[in-house]
Amino acid sequence: MIKQIVQYIVVFILVGTTSFFLHQFLLPDDNLSFNKLLQEAYIFHFIFSLSVIVTFQLFSKNEKFFAQLGFIYMGTLVFKIVAYTAMCYPQLMGDQYLPRFYRASLLIPVFVFLGLEVFFVSKILERR
Repeated sequence: MIKQIVQYIVVFILVGTTSFFLHQFLLPDDNLSFNKLLQEAYIFHFIFSLSVIVTFQLFSKNEKFFAQLGFIYMGTLVFKIVAYTAMCYPQLMGDQYLPRFYRASLLIPVFVFLGLEVFFVSKILERR
């Protein structure tokens, strides 16, 4: 089980850092305030998604929790969306000026880490 958790961490680090640096490289200018926000978004999704995967790996060993993991995942997904929206509320909802391109760009980490989450959660659920 520890070997699998280490593999998850390595994959998350590789995919997350590659995506982050590629994302920054492809941005049209060096907006420092947006780069800080982008970095915070990647860190938030990295930590949250990795903790979900590790928790699911641990819960999958318990038969009582295993039957409910799909419902637990839907709840954590809703919580993640609410927490991320609360974190980036001024930028996402227009209270602070941010061009639409940059607002949409903040969704890239969501999709990168959501893809990883879904992939690993489905592998955990298939294994049983």
